[in-house]
Amino acid sequence: MKCLLVSSVEGYSGKSGIIIALGLKLKEMGYKVRYFKAFGVNTVKVEGETLEEDCHITAKILGVEGSVCPVVLDRPYVEFATSVDPVVLRKTIIDGFSKIAEDADVVIVEGAQNYKTGAAVGIDDVSVAKMLNAKVLLVAKYTSDFVVDEVLIAKSIFGTSLEKVVFNQVSGYKMSYIEGIARKVLNEAGLDIVGAIPRNPVLAGLFVDEIKDAVSGEYLIEPKAETMVEQVVIGAMSPQSALRYLREARNAALVTGGDRSDLLLTALEMPNVNCIILTGNLEPVQLVLTKAEERGVPIILTRHDTLTTISRLENVFGRTRIRGEPKVSMMRELFESHVNVEAIIEYLGLK
Repeated sequence: MKCLLVSSVEGYSGKSGIIIALGLKLKEMGYKVRYFKAFGVNTVKVEGETLEEDCHITAKILGVEGSVCPVVLDRPYVEFATSVDPVVLRKTIIDGFSKIAEDADVVIVEGAQNYKTGAAVGIDDVSVAKMLNAKVLLVAKYTSDFVVDEVLIAKSIFGTSLEKVVFNQVSGYKMSYIEGIARKVLNEAGLDIVGAIPRNPVLAGLFVDEIKDAVSGEYLIEPKAETMVEQVVIGAMSPQSALRYLREARNAALVTGGDRSDLLLTALEMPNVNCIILTGNLEPVQLVLTKAEERGVPIILTRHDTLTTISRLENVFGRTRIRGEPKVSMMRELFESHVNVEAIIEYLGLK
């Protein structure tokens, strides 16, 4: 059995998407793939049980059953760190991993938020890699050229367990930079770039259901299909001014008050408006609801004001979550086109 720990230099780098794409590809090639996460911090309640949200989704997509995340953050981190026994945590992780790894050819382990998360209790990615005797694949979101420094620091901490790097969400013009300067610098440090995945607006977008949850809203008009939003337009302007922004937006959501009937009716004439979010619990006139129903544009009502609503949306946009068949298919296509899967297989020593 081989073990690959997928870690990252920062949170929301796209680890889950890469794990899903790699796991599905390996399964397609005939390998028995299992999935595991040692320490989950983004927790939700599902049927009274505390689960790591992204982990729950990833395991489901990969068809892995059982307890895949034995340690979850169920209280503020400082309280957690001062009340748990690190020895017990490590045993819990090793025991959980052993159960998941039974009959597996390869176990893909998802790291915590970043490779340092959990260091206070000895369950950071560096410690987990040693614990599970795992090879490490580091995911680096290309936010700026300085990410190369972050990768080099990670290498100095992981040591020989880290040899492979994937850059994710790379802007088009930076691809050549990675192939040139970045590759040279990292190769000299004993690192091999096995992939550079370009930024994709579909993956960065949100389904309307995710938007509803983010703003704690309710549907006045429900979506008729899985609807994607890539950009948000704030409707604090006249309909004429809004037209320019709405025309330029791609798969847009309009955020405005329900009392802006003129703006809402204008937006509903635009083919690229995929969703309307009404703030301040202000419901629109019936004409707006009828028009939205006819066009199949979902309308979400939230009690929050516009500023709070936008703040909540900013917190979830760009935190790519691979949900739904369109995103899974897109992630697989990008991964298989831009990542050297054979190099990863060779790295793991899979036959």
